[in-house]
Amino acid sequence: MPFSLWITDIVCAGLFAVDFLFRGIYLSGRRRDYMFSFPGLVTLAVVLPVLPASFFLEYHTLWFGISDWRFIYPLRFLVCYVEAKAVLSRCHGLMSPVQLFATLCYLQLTIIIAVAAGVIQIAETADSKYANGDLGEWTFFNAFFNSVLAFVTIQSPPADNNLAKVCVGALVLVLILVVPYQVSQILALGSSFSPYELASHTPIPKVFHDDHDLVDINVVVLSEEEPATSLIALLMDPFFEKRVSFIQGSLLDVDDSQRAACSSADAIFILARRVAGESPANSDHRALMRILAARREAPKARVFAQLHLSSNRGLMTDLGVSNVLCFSEVMHSLLGQNCVCPGFSTFMYSLTSTSSYDTSGDYDEPPEADASWEDRYLHGSSHEVYAVDLPSASVVYGKTFSEVASLAYAQCSGVIVFAITTAQSAGCKLLLNPGDSYTCVGQETVFVIARDQREASAVTNMQACATMPDAWTSQRQRSKSRHLSRGGSAKIKLASTTGSSAGNDTPSSLGDYEVSSPHRRQSRLVNWQAESTSPSSTFTQENQGAWKVTDDDDDPLTVKTSDLTTLDELTTTSADAAVVQNVTSLQFDIGHIVVCILSPSSFPHHLEYLIGPLRVRALRQHRPVVIVTTTLPEVEDYEHFQQFDGVHFVVGDPFRHSTLRRAGIYDAFRIVLMGAEGEVSDAGTSELLQDAACIALHKTIMTIIGPTQAPRIITELVNRANVHFVAQNLAVSGWFPLSECDSASASTSSLELARNFAVSPAFAAGLTYSTSLCDSLLINQFFNSRIKNILREFIFASWTEGGVGTLPSSPATAGGFETSPTHSTSFGVGVQRSSLFAVEVPMDFVGRTFEFVFHYLLSSDAILVIGLYRCRPDAMLQPSSIHLLKEGQWVNETKTAPRARIEVPESERSVPFGYVYVNPQPHEILTRNDLLYVLSDIQPCWADADKD
Repeated sequence: MPFSLWITDIVCAGLFAVDFLFRGIYLSGRRRDYMFSFPGLVTLAVVLPVLPASFFLEYHTLWFGISDWRFIYPLRFLVCYVEAKAVLSRCHGLMSPVQLFATLCYLQLTIIIAVAAGVIQIAETADSKYANGDLGEWTFFNAFFNSVLAFVTIQSPPADNNLAKVCVGALVLVLILVVPYQVSQILALGSSFSPYELASHTPIPKVFHDDHDLVDINVVVLSEEEPATSLIALLMDPFFEKRVSFIQGSLLDVDDSQRAACSSADAIFILARRVAGESPANSDHRALMRILAARREAPKARVFAQLHLSSNRGLMTDLGVSNVLCFSEVMHSLLGQNCVCPGFSTFMYSLTSTSSYDTSGDYDEPPEADASWEDRYLHGSSHEVYAVDLPSASVVYGKTFSEVASLAYAQCSGVIVFAITTAQSAGCKLLLNPGDSYTCVGQETVFVIARDQREASAVTNMQACATMPDAWTSQRQRSKSRHLSRGGSAKIKLASTTGSSAGNDTPSSLGDYEVSSPHRRQSRLVNWQAESTSPSSTFTQENQGAWKVTDDDDDPLTVKTSDLTTLDELTTTSADAAVVQNVTSLQFDIGHIVVCILSPSSFPHHLEYLIGPLRVRALRQHRPVVIVTTTLPEVEDYEHFQQFDGVHFVVGDPFRHSTLRRAGIYDAFRIVLMGAEGEVSDAGTSELLQDAACIALHKTIMTIIGPTQAPRIITELVNRANVHFVAQNLAVSGWFPLSECDSASASTSSLELARNFAVSPAFAAGLTYSTSLCDSLLINQFFNSRIKNILREFIFASWTEGGVGTLPSSPATAGGFETSPTHSTSFGVGVQRSSLFAVEVPMDFVGRTFEFVFHYLLSSDAILVIGLYRCRPDAMLQPSSIHLLKEGQWVNETKTAPRARIEVPESERSVPFGYVYVNPQPHEILTRNDLLYVLSDIQPCWADADKD
């Protein structure tokens, strides 16, 4: 036979052998089961007779001759089908389910005909007259063509051999059964499937994300309702076909739970959705019954549950269910944080979700200087939180957390160490950027922002370094190591943490460390907390409360219940006293926050989680809050947030222009639209229409305040797919202009926005968040149990305390915090706890790299920069004189360019609108429109740069 054909034969058999050994055995969790399974036996039958023969029979193949070994080759088509199906299953992100299913059907029909053609050819050429290799008319191509004709024309079998006739008959019967079924499935799926409907949320793809490595996981969906069209399409995806099963039934039914194999499950997820008209309490009670059933059927399985009301968390205490996520806590807190920190919800989603996107270039390469905003945004979204251990004491002992974070960033190619927890702390509580107030001892557990586990593990392998990065040290020698604007020296702060290092060998004393400490940069912050006015003084005199920063406050982030008036001490026990007819009568000095309640018949529970982040003492200003609602809260709900100053109600329909004007919609700093958390419609109504009221109110308010002010509106949605409509409303503002392309490309882009909510400008800017994303958050806790601790610190720990609010997964009655979660006694007195803020870039940082600013702020003020909020250029800003540093000299240059955001007075500054950029590349150049995401103990207020 030809040498090329012989080599091709050997190469094909070799590929099958490599696949069998590597993917089938080496990566398999059940190797013996695979070896004796049908695919494994078929692979062995194809590989073993061919490869050994190649070592002894030169220029020979089993295709020739009249041996029955030739029947091995039709089996190769079956192996090819299995391999091709596995490849197609990895393309579920590139093709729609209709395209995948149709491609799989065509492949299946082709393989069936090819196998039949091979059997017919071998059977017809089994006579001795074909022993010389001359097959005459019985080539494989002719056999394949005759097999197709046999099915299409249903004439006499194109074969004389009895085996060939049986094969043709079996082929016809199989095709008669398979073809009509496959065609009907394709037509049915194509007629009922829409790309927008596919975007209806399902957390199943998160389970099988590539970031979770190669794990053998099977998912069983148990629901009392019939599967939705999107779920049917997902189940027909070749990737999920063998991994996901749907059973219509109830967890409360013993037979249904046994069919779902709940007793052998590793984890059970209870996803809560309340039907329209159902109270949140009733929905939580239904979830409780399901949790009881899960505990009965699978006492050893981990249970992850969703609730609507945090007050019902105590119901889970005795059941030992700690992985509980409450809509009222998470959603309200994210909305409140978005008001003071632009893009906060999107930033948290990027850190706690598994995301990987293909950019326009090579994914392993960083975005180019001229890359689109999508490339930078998606590159940042690919970062996640990982927990690793610090190196031994010989590497990090005696260094502050700020120094360790700076060294890790320099040695580990941009990995950011942002939090730490130690075994010496009670309960292993987590601290966000303790800065210079904590001294590392070695081998503590730290949390890092990295793209994968390999990058994160580089922190553990750090080497000892005697010098700090260049950007860390000052350009001139100073007599003092550091000038702290908030008081206290580095030595005093270090001494407060000596208790955490007890029992460890000390390579050097703290005194030696102080002497050899590198020259630090001068502080860039203004100590606004030392001013005579408190944050609450931003309200009018008659609205001032009891919150003032006193000398006895050792933690500026703590909101102490002892400082808050209890319900019995308050003279106001009803919300009627806080009702105003028109906010203009209050004469606010600063812009207020308007919260629109869309529900016409009920007031949302636990609104303290929205107002609490707005009253943190670390904020420079406490803005008034005006709530527009048709129904005032009950006394039981109002008592939880009536102690907060500057909260008012405007009673009326939020869709009426007169009501919005009475609420001061024109002068509002932020406008929050609150939908119905976790509520779905009655049967027969599309879930996608649940956000119709929010979308309509968003459009109404935008027409009133104008398109350029649309980024002030923050919207809460039920279904994440509806973020596309918010993006449509924002499109007229011109902040995110479409690229130069034809109309066809523009329509395709709109379709992609409907399919992938994450690339929508509305979500990238942090102007919307969906309750359906809480499902993904709960799913990711199964793979990364640290996520709930990260959320607690970022979202809740800056303000909640025992009687004010209960932290998720840590109720006060179930081993939670008995004292303020913002004040950690386990690390010793004086250890700071940071919160996330977004601040404008100082002028002397414009044009600098992200790496320089990262090290600079750690050195000067122990502030940790973890990302950017890159605003779009504001055409309304006017040119000004720009202060630049050239060759060590400060010069003023007049540029005909827009002013930087920090140059514009805060009252005239435009609304931040851009996209979240998590952990930019070290060489990323900062612009005058950027905001820095920083972890600091107080909201930074920049001082003038040191120009000496």
